[in-house]
Amino acid sequence: MISMGWGRLMRRSWAIGLAWLARVIRTGRLVDARQGLYRLLVPLEPWRFYELGHVASASYEGRWLDVGSPKLLASSLQAAGRGEWVAVDLFSDEIERWRRLDPRLDLRVEDARSLSFADGTFDGCACISVVEHIPDGGDAKAMAEIWRVLRPGGMLRLSTNITARPEELLVDEPIYGEASEGRGERLFFERRYTEASLRARLLGLPWEVVRAECVRERLPVHRLFFATKPFSFLLGNALALVCPLNARRIPGPSEVPNGTHGVVSLTLRKPASDAGVGAARGAAS
Repeated sequence: MISMGWGRLMRRSWAIGLAWLARVIRTGRLVDARQGLYRLLVPLEPWRFYELGHVASASYEGRWLDVGSPKLLASSLQAAGRGEWVAVDLFSDEIERWRRLDPRLDLRVEDARSLSFADGTFDGCACISVVEHIPDGGDAKAMAEIWRVLRPGGMLRLSTNITARPEELLVDEPIYGEASEGRGERLFFERRYTEASLRARLLGLPWEVVRAECVRERLPVHRLFFATKPFSFLLGNALALVCPLNARRIPGPSEVPNGTHGVVSLTLRKPASDAGVGAARGAAS
């Protein structure tokens, strides 16, 4: 379960941070300097060691789409020549920020629920810690769109939150700006999937499940890290001493303790046969 992909991601984060701060010093422009500094102080956030580490360790060929994942993943893989990457995000400010941090990466503003790409455009897709943040039935729509833009036989590497009981987290502040959607007087932040809702909402199409792994934290590092920010940011690099070993494999969402969440990491394949693709089209019609 331990993956060394996190090491490559940390090195890429440091490289981006140093390059951006060098640019700030050279030009005297302080715009987004804090993003370069953050890349140095917190190369990876607690859950990213697991979520991104496995994905970064996988093999990649052909054209890949990253749907809303932390841009460090696509940036790292593109820089290493491991696939040709297009990274999309709903938020234009996030895209503009990463265009400045990594000008070589192909970044576009897209809504995962309605992608502009033609059918079968990509050989693979990554979608890490995204679908749980799409309100209402948007997660299922995003999965259908990813299916559509993948060629037959294409791969999807996906992770999302899991929990023993159905749960939606609501917040008071518009974390996603104008894209934030409400539940009464509060705003939707994320859902956490049970075993049943995971199958119903995300696996409704006939994906071939190549890999499925559920994990929970051994120590509550994620909660403590964000509860004590920004002071915890000064210890961001020390996370590498704990987090690579902090993911404990569990049988499924029902094993996640109340009040916490785990993560499921899935590798899915769109069937290569015409029969599987045809069945999905019939189900969608």
